[in-house]
Order: sequence, then C-alpha cells, then structure tokens
Amino acid sequence: MDRITKILRKLPAKLRERVSEAADAITANQLQGLDIKPLKGKKGWYRCRIGDIRLIFVRTADGQNILHDVRYRDQAYRNI
Repeated sequence: MDRITKILRKLPAKLRERVSEAADAITANQLQGLDIKPLKGKKGWYRCRIGDIRLIFVRTADGQNILHDVRYRDQAYRNI
C-alpha cells in the first residue's frame, strides 16, 4: 500500500471523498474550480488545498500532472 492510499484511509469519509475527487481531477488535468497555487522555489510544483489537507503535485514538460504527496498542512511541505 502506498503512502497516499494510507493517508486517505485515515481521513473521515466526507473529506476522503473530496480529496479523492480533487486527486482524480488533478491527474486528469481538470484544474478549474480547485484552489491551486505554485510552490515558491520549486518550478513546476503546485499545491491544491482541501481544508487542512494539501495535495502536492508536479506538472511535467508535456503537461501531465503527477500527484506527489497528500498530507496535512503542517507536514505537507517537508521533504519536497
């Protein structure tokens, strides 16, 4: 089981559903309506905010989005 799945299993059901929908939208490159901002000092890295949860993802040169991490806000920006 990967780290993202493990974190999602620990979330409350409503929040898990919102985060899963946002993750699916990010990987499908449908970013409209999401709270997305670029990370400072990291070219091509972005974050999506869902309450206290942050979805960290990378936009590749060919325009695809790769989900890197899903964590609570206080731990999200470590080890990037």
